[in-house]
Amino acid sequence: MDFSEPSEAVQITQALDDFIDQEVSPLESEYEEFLGPDYEKHIVDENHRQVPEYRDIVETIRKKSVEAGFYGMTMPEEAGGGDVDILTRAIVGEHMSNRPPGFHSAIFGGAGGPTPILLACDEDQREEYLKPLMDGEITTCFALTEPGHGSDAHYMDTTAEKDGDEWVISGQKCFITNGPYADFVMVFARTSGEDGDLGGITCFLVDADNPGFEVGTIHRSMGMTPGTHSELYFNDCRVGEDKVLGEVDRGFQSAMDWIGGGRINIAAGSVGTAQFLLDMSVEYARERETFDKPIGHRQGVSFQLAELATDIEQVRQLYRYAAWKMDEGERARKEESMAKLRGAQLANDAADIAMQVHGGAGFMKELPIERNYRSARVFRIFEGTDEIQKRTIARELI
Repeated sequence: MDFSEPSEAVQITQALDDFIDQEVSPLESEYEEFLGPDYEKHIVDENHRQVPEYRDIVETIRKKSVEAGFYGMTMPEEAGGGDVDILTRAIVGEHMSNRPPGFHSAIFGGAGGPTPILLACDEDQREEYLKPLMDGEITTCFALTEPGHGSDAHYMDTTAEKDGDEWVISGQKCFITNGPYADFVMVFARTSGEDGDLGGITCFLVDADNPGFEVGTIHRSMGMTPGTHSELYFNDCRVGEDKVLGEVDRGFQSAMDWIGGGRINIAAGSVGTAQFLLDMSVEYARERETFDKPIGHRQGVSFQLAELATDIEQVRQLYRYAAWKMDEGERARKEESMAKLRGAQLANDAADIAMQVHGGAGFMKELPIERNYRSARVFRIFEGTDEIQKRTIARELI
């Protein structure tokens, strides 16, 4: 059994480090106000929309990432991607998260970038949506969650009814990442069946300039980059048959497949962030002295770090095993959920322990710990709550 990292993952992480040094770090130095203690008030305007200067930075990094071959690297070669497998992408994601907050999150595009769901595009849709998305010319967003339906998304209230040659979409989505800035939306609506049916849900591609589409309130979220999430309204939004992605009534499974891969990436990112916080805390524990002795020599501190180091290694091996199974074409629903469950808990525990080890210093905005502490909490909610992960694991067992 070989536990070494794939050579491709090693090569990509090395290339990414060079890319960040050359292309991203200079921007971080030039625009320190977007990363400093008061970053939130600089990134957005009075309506909580990200300011043009910040959007320009994101777009600049996106375009350079396309040129370097990082953007859309998990997509198949025939779609213009790098055909990187799930395990390699996860290892790269862990590496990218093992650093302080910065502009590097724009390199892969996040929820606004290329997604395997769009492989269901027909030829015309590929030319109109997928190709420019892969080229970094436009962005998208994934609109599934509703005010009344999160974990039970298949009970959605958004509907799409056929009217001649058009579909009429009516409903509201919320907490949509990149919603305020997407050039087109992948929106899910019930087209047949009853509430709770997994079938009868269809994915539509809706252009941002459609007169029946509207960006609503931009949410003010805890710990995440401000101005990123919003409500979306579809007010008798009319689209043609050519805007149906994939098959009518079969869109929900595509959504779940995408979320499954996202759970692996969350677990991997959690490991990277936890490793960053552990290393930071170990260094502090070696240098910080109380009562004429480094605090790392005291079991009250060192045992916390020992537990965290153990937890990190456990989740690292768990997410990699889950990713390996997926790459091998094996069913990995249980392992995906296990990795996401433990990864989300790890992210929160790591932030808490780092803050405790650093004491009052960790509570201050001069260090990144307090931001990690706030941003970690959502890991236990999005892409399936802790409770949903436990339910999935239990179902797979029984």
